Formats: sequence, C-alpha cells, structure tokens
Amino acid sequence: MQEFLDTHNLQAENRTDARKERMEAEAVWALMGDAKQIVVAKGKRVETFVPSEEAEEPILKAVLGRSGSLRAPTLQSGDVFFVGYNVALYENPPFV
Repeated sequence: MQEFLDTHNLQAENRTDARKERMEAEAVWALMGDAKQIVVAKGKRVETFVPSEEAEEPILKAVLGRSGSLRAPTLQSGDVFFVGYNVALYENPPFV
C-alpha cells in the first residue's frame, strides 16, 4: 500500500494498523453507514454497495474478515470507502 501511495504522491490522512486496532462490526457500520458508496475488492471481483438498513448485513459480510474485524486495506476518499485489494482497482484508482 505504501508503494502505491508513494507512486501517486499521496499521503494518508489517517492510518491504523488493522493487526493492532481491531474494528468490529458495530464500529465499522458507524463509520461506513452514511457513506455514498462502499467498493469491496476480493481477488478479481469488485462489488459496489450503497449503504442502507437493508444492505447492512451484506455489506458487513463483505468488509469484515474471518476474524470479524475490518479487512485491510481500507481507504476513504470523500464519502466513498474502498475495502480490500484488487490489482485493477489500484492500477487505475478512482480515488486519486
């Protein structure tokens, strides 16, 4: 991730280490529940969600890892969150 930020001359406004600071479902929804969109990358697949009460469960299932904590990397650009890693998403990032 740092290589990507350096290549695009970007600075992270906030940074946390997901291994040290676990973020559980309730805190994740409090953070992301009012977002315009949540883009989730898993391998070659990318899903886009629009937060709503009905979408809470599928969104949390997509953004939380096996341990029940927020997956890394997670980026916020304005009112859009990008969760997970996908080569295509980071080669042509919509958040730069």
